[in-house]
Amino acid sequence: MRAIPVRRELLLVVAVGCLVAAAFVTLIAVDVARWRSTLPADDVRYRAAPEASSLWSPSLHAPLRSGTKLLDVDDDLEFRRALQLVRGSSLDDATVSDPNLAVRRTDAAQLLESIVVHDPDPARGSRAANFLGVISIAAYNAAPTSASVEDRSELLLNAIASFEQAIELDPDNDEAKYNLQVMLARGQGLLPTEASAGRNPLPGGRGARGAGAGAPGSGY
Repeated sequence: MRAIPVRRELLLVVAVGCLVAAAFVTLIAVDVARWRSTLPADDVRYRAAPEASSLWSPSLHAPLRSGTKLLDVDDDLEFRRALQLVRGSSLDDATVSDPNLAVRRTDAAQLLESIVVHDPDPARGSRAANFLGVISIAAYNAAPTSASVEDRSELLLNAIASFEQAIELDPDNDEAKYNLQVMLARGQGLLPTEASAGRNPLPGGRGARGAGAGAPGSGY
């Protein structure tokens, strides 16, 4: 049997490599198209069913999350999932009788803190910081009547620090500005005098870092 020339073998290898590369590029293109259709479509679904578990999770085929990395949507996904956790945490519930709510609020706070620290978009980090302030307010509202003045003051300080950080990250975040004003007024008599008047009421940036849940100017 006649041996295949080396040049022909090389051409076969190159041809196979081109086919593999073409298939890989095709899979990436399919994944990119799915992300571009899934994000806006699931944003609409989120408004109708905010706790749906399948949101922003298209079926992807390219290995190593190549299409996702190409679009650089991980930061957008992280913020959307943080928003979903906040929405499902019933922040307006002052009783927190369901232990799952406390877990969700903790998970949401951790994810929001990660966004503030790592997200390169200052506007998104500002929104995350504002949400953290809202979570602190929810914790303040849920604090038992037996809680000490110091504990309640610390929750207010956390909220104020978060709103201030939100404003630092994005000076145009009107909701954070409004929330800060509300909390400074609400803290009269509870906050230390130097904290309620200072730029950074909680030394070291303690506390946390999305827009408030209401419409702009409405607060919280």
